[in-house]
Amino acid sequence: MRTLVKRFISTMSIGVMALGISFSANAQSIKSEKEVKGEKEVKTVAANQVWSYHGTSSDSPTDPSKYSLGPSDECGTRSETICQINAPANPSNPSQPDMTALVTPPGSSTPTTIALRISTANSSKTPNETVTDFRPF
Repeated sequence: MRTLVKRFISTMSIGVMALGISFSANAQSIKSEKEVKGEKEVKTVAANQVWSYHGTSSDSPTDPSKYSLGPSDECGTRSETICQINAPANPSNPSQPDMTALVTPPGSSTPTTIALRISTANSSKTPNETVTDFRPF
């Protein structure tokens, strides 16, 4: 009877060890789809850059083609139109700001677009986290 108990315990121990090894191997083999394809999963956050507005009074300050990268010497004290903004570059056209990029205004939990923040600042003539300065026409 003792031999049967010893064999039973021995068999159970081997079975438990086999299950443990199996679970360990399965846990290590679980990979994301990108890892299986050999691709690295990288999350990128676009950094804001300073853009200068060069439009006229008849242009829209939300037209990305009216901006150039870098600060402007034209910014002044009279708040008549947008002068400079902070926005990431457009991924498909890095020479223009991304007007569809999302920003969350201070005190809000709802993201909005760069274009909407420009429109809001332009109509109120008040700077915000996107529009940093104004200029006279």
